[in-house]
Amino acid sequence: MYFPSNKLLQLFAFTLTTAASPALADFIGDLSLQPTGCEKTELCTLGADFGYIDPRGLGWKADKDDVTDGASIPRWAQKFVGIPFDPAALPAAVLHDHYLKSVRPVRGWFQTQRMFYEALREGGVAESRASLMYAGVLIGSGKWITRMKGKPCNLGPGIACTNQTVEITLETQPETYGSDKYTSLLASVQSQIESGAIGQETVEALVRAELPNDIYLHNPSGQIIEIVEVGTFATE
Repeated sequence: MYFPSNKLLQLFAFTLTTAASPALADFIGDLSLQPTGCEKTELCTLGADFGYIDPRGLGWKADKDDVTDGASIPRWAQKFVGIPFDPAALPAAVLHDHYLKSVRPVRGWFQTQRMFYEALREGGVAESRASLMYAGVLIGSGKWITRMKGKPCNLGPGIACTNQTVEITLETQPETYGSDKYTSLLASVQSQIESGAIGQETVEALVRAELPNDIYLHNPSGQIIEIVEVGTFATE
């Protein structure tokens, strides 16, 4: 569903400030690309703000003048997932690009990948193709996670408890598109998807099985919380 672009800010404000039950996903605004014909050069800018409300009622927005190449997976991988600027996949790609290219991530990495899959499906991409594209970004996109260290609190033997953060760091991993490992992993997952293993949670399980030690995949909250003993930090 598309809303007139002049309603974009009003609807976003309402969505982000109103407690609501889970809603159907919606795109907000008109996805316009500039200059005319830029799809041929695979380098476009957004002519207006463009948004999306995911199935949990969470708002996502790409800004006017954002630059997009029309695909969240590079050219060499398009034989698996389709051409750039495919009208069905473009809304998801534009939003995915915005959140992955942010200097300071405001959403978790895993949360951002889930939005990509859900926006693909909302845009009309078939589940089998959306599943493969989702696997592609889960394996190859740049990743980030917040690691927090906190002081312990005592709630009894064997209870993990922390109630004061003493250090926060952002850990990142560069994208791996095009590497031998990426190619091998995607081919393995692709064969399973082509055999009928499709859908968001199914693909997540497939990729986790291929990467059992990946902290980004196995901490979907986007945070790793570690308890440190008092006196560990010189500021205490």
